[in-house]
Amino acid sequence: MDYIIGIDGGGTKTQLTMCEKDNLNIIGEAISGPSNILSSGLETTRQSFLEVFQEGVMSKGYNLEDCKAICIGVAGGSWKSIQDQIANIIREDIGYKGKLIITNDAQTALIAGTNGKEGILLIAGTGSICYGVNNEGENIRVGGWGHILDDKGSAYYIAIKILDSVMQAYDGRGSKTELTKLVLNYFEIEDEREIVRKIYQSNMNKGEIADIAKLIQIAYENKDMVAMKIIDEAVNELYDMVATSIRKLNFEEKFVSVIINGSVIVKNKAIREKFANKLKQNYPKIEVKKLEKDSAYGATIIAHNNLG
Repeated sequence: MDYIIGIDGGGTKTQLTMCEKDNLNIIGEAISGPSNILSSGLETTRQSFLEVFQEGVMSKGYNLEDCKAICIGVAGGSWKSIQDQIANIIREDIGYKGKLIITNDAQTALIAGTNGKEGILLIAGTGSICYGVNNEGENIRVGGWGHILDDKGSAYYIAIKILDSVMQAYDGRGSKTELTKLVLNYFEIEDEREIVRKIYQSNMNKGEIADIAKLIQIAYENKDMVAMKIIDEAVNELYDMVATSIRKLNFEEKFVSVIINGSVIVKNKAIREKFANKLKQNYPKIEVKKLEKDSAYGATIIAHNNLG
């Protein structure tokens, strides 16, 4: 039986979805470890791909020669250097010789959310990025330039705002905030100066720092003014990313969807509702929808669309 494969390569897991070539019915799935070369490295990525193909394809008795197309979405997948490294794994280590498409994970998530139609994807999790495509074939990216240069409105962005506010309050430069108690409890310390040691001496990584963002909802629900301000700032940053995408794609008067994904925009009720309301006020024809299908399925749609 002829089939196609879609893969979502992320920082925590690699998901493979197999579909029948003609009707996109799912016939198999598999999950392995991380395959984000930028954060996990090449060898870990290679191992994850080998494992997911072994579990999802070879062990089930499928022949790679019957696979008519593979699409892989990974972070940095629009960069030629990443594409070449992934392609080398698929060609040399796994032995696949057929049609291969490697793209960024934002594109596969968008396709999954719109089922191949034009629209915009907003991801706001540990990091943030906005990606969109229109019927004319134009695609744009706004943001997503990493936590040092960008990631506005993300969990990392919010966490840094929280820590900054706590330290400013300690100095007397900023307003007192309930976030101070929450951060001290989070780190199990009693003095704000110990926060510096926790952050710098323990070499906390991006994801560990971003985890602090979950404290914002607690302070917000307790009417903390500093928390309210941080949430409003995050909403404005996310809105600006989407509004820029809308203008670039000429969506101002179109009925299109903005697909949202990521812990910040999906799980934080205040941010999600404030964002959706602001977007509706300015672009009443545009609807906000959560991502229902996974990015690996979006990759199978791209694979299907690229069949010769």
